[in-house]
Amino acid sequence: MAQGKVLITSPIEEKAIRIMHDSSIETIILSEPPTSEKELLTYVKDVDGILVVRGTEPITRRVIEKAQKLKIIARGGVGYNNIDVDAATKYGVWVTIAPVEELFDSVAEYAIGLMLCLARKICKADIYVKKRLWTSNTHKTLEPLKGFTLSGKVLGIIGLGNIGSRIFRKARVFNMKIIYYDIIRKKEFESEGAEYRPLKELLAESDFIILTVPLTKETYKMIGENEINLMKRTAYLINISRGAVIDHMALVKALKEGRIAGAALDVFYEEPLPTDDPLLELDNVILTPHIAAFTKEAREKLSITAAEEVIRVLKGEKPRYPINNPQKRDNR
Repeated sequence: MAQGKVLITSPIEEKAIRIMHDSSIETIILSEPPTSEKELLTYVKDVDGILVVRGTEPITRRVIEKAQKLKIIARGGVGYNNIDVDAATKYGVWVTIAPVEELFDSVAEYAIGLMLCLARKICKADIYVKKRLWTSNTHKTLEPLKGFTLSGKVLGIIGLGNIGSRIFRKARVFNMKIIYYDIIRKKEFESEGAEYRPLKELLAESDFIILTVPLTKETYKMIGENEINLMKRTAYLINISRGAVIDHMALVKALKEGRIAGAALDVFYEEPLPTDDPLLELDNVILTPHIAAFTKEAREKLSITAAEEVIRVLKGEKPRYPINNPQKRDNR
């Protein structure tokens, strides 16, 4: 039987809470995810585990050091750049993720949805009707809403992992040419029709570019002014990975100047997006609040998977989805 106390950084599915309670685990559930190290420090002193929900909570070295009893940091998702993994490893704390099919499918579907919204101006059309601008069906009044078909266009996917590969397979139904860049060639998908390109060639050739890479030292601001300048003026950039993969101000400048046709962003350098951010003034960008994985199916499976990892570790077992391998617990 697992026992202990677990901090959950924002509400999760009831099923996940129930299975922890059934294992005699006490839960502390915060109403909103903490946004500062100082806030987190007030909760972690006596916890055996932290279940990280949103992926923006700052699980820093100081937080880990303060949590003297901590054994596991379970991420209810796959991104963990907000967690100091080196510190966790040093202090004998497991860090786990939840790589579930429901998550990958939800994000891939969302990316396709953003691409459709950009191509067919769906978001603009919604605003057009709700603002009571639809007063006639003349060519002149509807011209701003004229879109284009995806058939025959080039989709460039940067990162052909669990999500990128699903975007590839779902996008094939649109009869698009699909090219990809990844640090590892994916021959199994090339046999299905994906064509590999070096990054610069992908940027220059694509009509749509979807970013689906983890945030690492190598991918930090991998799309900056130089990369954007390689893109077609008619191209669209879609980011469902992490905000810092794009140089934010370089993108703002490109959108303002019409250097690219537009963008759709579900992730940002700072979340929530500051209310004075210049992106909010632009009409050639779609902005959504980091909800690509926010489906009923994904949230339930992510919560349960993270909870099960907590239970395993608190029972003295190894987790199923670790991203580190802590050998021993150093003294704090």
